[in-house]
Amino acid sequence: MLQKQKHNYDRALFRLIGIITMLLKDERPTIKFLAEEFNVSVRTIQKDVYQRLGQFEIEKDKSGYLKFGDNFSLTTMKLNFSS
Repeated sequence: MLQKQKHNYDRALFRLIGIITMLLKDERPTIKFLAEEFNVSVRTIQKDVYQRLGQFEIEKDKSGYLKFGDNFSLTTMKLNFSS
């Protein structure tokens, strides 16, 4: 019987989808909360939010809570897949 091996990209994808889902629900998590929730470092979450999800217009408010920008719309978003 073959065991499925979890890859790092599986965890990263799960984390990115989780972050987007929380923001779509307007839950407004903090970087620290996300790091604890996904059991990764604050630096990993910062990379996720500001690099990997950079096209999603994620902002941090004055209190440190993350949210989508005021003009963000998932339906009108144009993805750029250049390297």
